[in-house]
Amino acid sequence: MHFVLGCTVICEINVFPVCFSYHRHIYLLANDHQPCAFHLGQVVRMVVGNMEAGHLYSRLIPLVLLLVDGSNPIDVTDPRWELYILIRKKMDQQGDIQHRLLGFTAIYRFYHYPDSTRMRLSQILILPPYQRKGYGGFLTEVLSNVAVAENVHDFTVEEPLDSFQHVRTCVDIQHLLAFEPIQHAINSAVSHLKQGKLSKKILAPRFVPPASTVEEVRKVLKINKKQFLQCWEILIYLRLDPVDKYMEDYTTIISNRVREDILGKDSGSTDKRIMDVPSSYDPEMSFVMFKSQNVETSGVQMDENQPSQEEQLKQLVDERIKEIKLIAQKVSPLPV
Repeated sequence: MHFVLGCTVICEINVFPVCFSYHRHIYLLANDHQPCAFHLGQVVRMVVGNMEAGHLYSRLIPLVLLLVDGSNPIDVTDPRWELYILIRKKMDQQGDIQHRLLGFTAIYRFYHYPDSTRMRLSQILILPPYQRKGYGGFLTEVLSNVAVAENVHDFTVEEPLDSFQHVRTCVDIQHLLAFEPIQHAINSAVSHLKQGKLSKKILAPRFVPPASTVEEVRKVLKINKKQFLQCWEILIYLRLDPVDKYMEDYTTIISNRVREDILGKDSGSTDKRIMDVPSSYDPEMSFVMFKSQNVETSGVQMDENQPSQEEQLKQLVDERIKEIKLIAQKVSPLPV
């Protein structure tokens, strides 16, 4: 079967200063997202600071500024920057091997006390003709493997877009599903959830993983705490069987987490409040502050429109549940 890309080749590269590379057969996807052909994919790492890397990145800068939101060029003189170039090797009709640039990512190495580093992804771009074909996941998988192989402290992402966060989470979930040390913690959380009626409780628990589990994931898989907590909710969802039976309680968990993230830990309590009151003196400056008598903690809540706030929180919860279900469908071997 022959695969026709149907687009103009943006860049062809013949020579790379190779530090190391990963090879894998990549199955390309047609417009209907069905596998139709494969080629040898290769990711090449280039340490920034030498002439070759700087020259290549200078050609990529226009694409970065045009296609990566809010991105700025990296400092090509700083050797703590690394470029991971994704290429595809393909043989043409004459039998010559072509190297086509599919995308790249820029990684910065931060020092972490006392003797480690942190990998932070600053830029990632799959060129438009090759998007939605699995290349982003392949490149993310390579970066995860590098973080583990080189035993960095953790792998983080600088202000990830929703589209990349989705890909990143799918990759991390696959690793976590196969990570035996956390399976007991997941099962314990699911068993607790299945006890039921969380939606009827005034203060329902958040179902966060144990600190030891968070640290084990960081130490072995290099997934940082913030990312793991996002994955944790999906791992619990994947263990719900049947899903519909426990969905109300599961939604309560997500709702409590979103509410706490937005409003703080005391969001469910009634402490100091500000209420507008009618006045002919100055309607914009007429209010009364009162404190509930049944709350011991202190904290001031901002003036807010409660119905509007609840609607916004519900929208955030609905969006999160939708994202969880979408990722679960992609990573689960069984229908979810």
